[in-house]
Amino acid sequence: MIDKGAELNERIWSLFEKSGFETKPNSYNPAEETIMLSPGKKRTLDLSASIKDLDVKIIGWNKAQRELKQSLTVDIHDYDKLKEMAAASSVLFVSTEKEVSEEDREYAEQQGMRIWGQKEIQYFEAVVDAIDKYAKYEIIHFFGIETTEQKYVDHVLALKFNQPYLKSNTELFLFTTTPEKLLKTCVIYRKAGGSGEAYQRMLRKDRLTNIRKFVTKANALLPPNIIVNLSEDVTWDPVKIPKKDLSGKSLNLTSAKDYELVVLKIPMAYASLELIDGQHRLYGFAKAEPATRENFNLVVLGIANLPFKSKRDTFVAINDKSRRMDPNLVAYLKYTDDDAECQKNPELMAIKLVVELNKTTFKDRVRLLDVGEQKITLKGFSGYDLRGLVGRKGLLRKYYSNESKEYLRALRIYFGVLKSLFKEQWEHPEKYIIFTNSGISAFLKLLKSILKDCQKPLNKNVVLHYLQPLGDKWQDSDLETEKIAETLRSTYVGSKGWKDLHRLFVKTIAEKHTGFQE
Repeated sequence: MIDKGAELNERIWSLFEKSGFETKPNSYNPAEETIMLSPGKKRTLDLSASIKDLDVKIIGWNKAQRELKQSLTVDIHDYDKLKEMAAASSVLFVSTEKEVSEEDREYAEQQGMRIWGQKEIQYFEAVVDAIDKYAKYEIIHFFGIETTEQKYVDHVLALKFNQPYLKSNTELFLFTTTPEKLLKTCVIYRKAGGSGEAYQRMLRKDRLTNIRKFVTKANALLPPNIIVNLSEDVTWDPVKIPKKDLSGKSLNLTSAKDYELVVLKIPMAYASLELIDGQHRLYGFAKAEPATRENFNLVVLGIANLPFKSKRDTFVAINDKSRRMDPNLVAYLKYTDDDAECQKNPELMAIKLVVELNKTTFKDRVRLLDVGEQKITLKGFSGYDLRGLVGRKGLLRKYYSNESKEYLRALRIYFGVLKSLFKEQWEHPEKYIIFTNSGISAFLKLLKSILKDCQKPLNKNVVLHYLQPLGDKWQDSDLETEKIAETLRSTYVGSKGWKDLHRLFVKTIAEKHTGFQE
């Protein structure tokens, strides 16, 4: 029998070990750290992860259980004492089977602790896999821990200038620095990390390898495509430009009022700088030789006083044209919780509906971002069929008011019935067609057919009336992805496969309910 608890413990300490922490247990010693509570009474920790040079220590509690023996609040109080006894900076609670409430997450954060579920583990595993030991800075920042390095300040000569726009106080700074310093100070707010205001994609390991190979060649030259936003902690002082050069000749600068010399003061703390563009160029150095990281001279454009929307738009404008972005990330960047905006745009409404469904009915079964292995994606679910249902002439819009809460009520009923009829398929989307992009698209087409036939808002009995024949006739084996493909002689590439699957649904229902049509 598989010991899920032991597997989870190893997964967590391995993640921290690979990111540059000294851990107990570790690859060489399976022993856990022990805390002596009193003579004869001790406690062992699922995780102990330290970086002595930075005076950072994180202890952890891991659970792979559907039900916990006691309230998480009790464990939070318990580990608050253990944190003090272990001289730890913070505590990590990991729960992969039991979903932790937002209230418990907020309470843990108030106590200086953090909680991870599967989503957070997968995110940090992807970061560690890409950039190795430099992931420790992102982990430390996630925990809100201040390090001993933060008292150091880097002084850099820069050229300061402005763009000639009215009513803008955005300032630009052109300077050079080393990859080592940027790797320690640049935060990347990736959408996959969970921040609502983030916009960055996940790192692609293959691109990092190619850049590393390039910059380690003799006479390598990396173009200046690294753009950072300067945090409020970065300050600058002006430097007087000399009137003569070293030979004594007078300096007559063209448009001298358009720029000035300054000394940038950058704290050596993670998140002093926010990377807007160039993460692959920078993190290509993560696995380069120390001499390369410490001596390569990178050209950087720093921006101060840049509003969030401008940061996001700058990122999208640069990347959407220069290379293909993950379509899920592009879709999620359009997400807004503003119902008034969504009511004007079927695409925005469809995206919002899928995001909300993923919180409840689908329980994180939809891949919203550029990380994860879910069979249903935001791009696929919120595509043509759902947009059509909520569009100006859509049938959902016809029978419901144009509000997300009304659409959600109908969709939760519809997909809730599907889950109840096809429990095996819900649990194993890797084997069956229903809860994949192809199946979801076909069932959205079927929803349109049902609304066309019943001509009224949905309730559970109405949905069962139409979907029960599918549950009655089809055995589990009939719904296996490969078998369905053989039945329809379709590989489910493109819209034709979804249409064929929809027609099969309609045909089965029509055998029970005469007259039912597409």
